Amino acid sequence: MLVLVGLVLCLAPADALTAFPPKFQVGKLNGDVVVKCNTSEQQVTWTQNGELEPMAELVAEGQTLTILGLDLPAAGNYSCWAGTVLLDTTYVVVSGTRKEGMNVSCQAASYRGSFHCSWTGPDSAVFRARLTRSDGSLGEWVPVASHHGQFSANFTDPSFCPFAEELHPLQLQLEGLSDNSYLNFSTQFFIHNIVRPDPPQDLTVQRRGQQLHLAWAPPASWPLPKSYFALLYRLQYEFPNGTQVDKYVEGAEETRLRERAQRVRISCQDPYANSAWSPWSAWQDVDAAQQRWLPAH
Repeated sequence: MLVLVGLVLCLAPADALTAFPPKFQVGKLNGDVVVKCNTSEQQVTWTQNGELEPMAELVAEGQTLTILGLDLPAAGNYSCWAGTVLLDTTYVVVSGTRKEGMNVSCQAASYRGSFHCSWTGPDSAVFRARLTRSDGSLGEWVPVASHHGQFSANFTDPSFCPFAEELHPLQLQLEGLSDNSYLNFSTQFFIHNIVRPDPPQDLTVQRRGQQLHLAWAPPASWPLPKSYFALLYRLQYEFPNGTQVDKYVEGAEETRLRERAQRVRISCQDPYANSAWSPWSAWQDVDAAQQRWLPAH
């Protein structure tokens, strides 16, 4: 899990945000802020949060608006109009100096250059995210999904090569706005440090004589060839009394057991990157009728 520290900036309650605003400005408390209307119109009128009489001391001149002595009530949406036609909108926030820690978790299922990040924040927040790729190019801002204070986004680095050594880390930047805060933070990491494979698939258990034969396949998301992208497998089998025992297998996708196992499951990891272990597969029950043919260990 990546632990990030971001700068948190206070702002006054305004219209509830449902998406990250295309334009926003951060001003210092009690400082002046100049907002520009992106239009060719020379004479415009201004509103704050839809009100013609803003809770701020303003100086309008042509296409610019100066907010004098920015404070919390003066924060919010500033819109410029030509009559009844909306021309432009800027979201203005008031900066602060308080810092908070923030937990962001990023995870990649393989070395294909795609990964997923998630974090928590205020329920009312909206976020956007951007990736600086391994070749140094800057990606576009990507949408961020939210659900009751849980946020997540998916990223892909099209320049990432799974067969090459990672010389430069990826850089992730997140920006967030809510009713009472502005967040701007970034971190960097290598794909091999956040890899966690998906569970192995197609685990089968068969009795062959006095032994159990187990076979499986690597995760469908894991890259090929197997000789280059090796996996270490961890089998866990459970006895009727509830005792669990682990067995490790590398360089193969089958093995045999002589134990009187009741059920079996499997996970995997990249042994060369010492990655996190994958989630466990579902338990695979050993048929009760087969147990009578298995000798005690």
